[in-house]
Amino acid sequence: MRLLLIAATATALAASPAIAGPPAAQPPRPSEQVQAYAPAIDRSADALLNLDIGPILDAVDPYGAHHRRTLRDMARRNDPDFERRMHATIYGTAATMGRAADVVAAAQPALRHAINQFERDMAAAMAGAPLPPPRARPGTPPPPQPRGDDDPWGD
Repeated sequence: MRLLLIAATATALAASPAIAGPPAAQPPRPSEQVQAYAPAIDRSADALLNLDIGPILDAVDPYGAHHRRTLRDMARRNDPDFERRMHATIYGTAATMGRAADVVAAAQPALRHAINQFERDMAAAMAGAPLPPPRARPGTPPPPQPRGDDDPWGD
């Protein structure tokens, strides 16, 4: 009896979170991963805006004065607030895409189940086997059964 009590106590202590150690780290959520890319995209956009396209414009229009003109210069010409709006758009889009990625990740098990069921039903249909009856959603009443006569149209 004493050995059984000691074994039960040791098992309980080993299973306690304080003694078992820190919990396993959770993988980052999809939204966190998407938002982690936003600074790199922002820096890439800045680098692209520094691209000197003056020589390209000179080649297309040799009589125009296009010396040293960057994409940033062209964008600022009509919109002096262009850069602030561009940076805000990058981070806003990352937040929106992150929320969408979280929703897709949450729906993934249900989508995977639906696709697997579809594959099984298609394999059965291709093999000529009868398909299983359609599954109703939980909480929906069953379809009404015809009474007496087998002809639901009353012909």
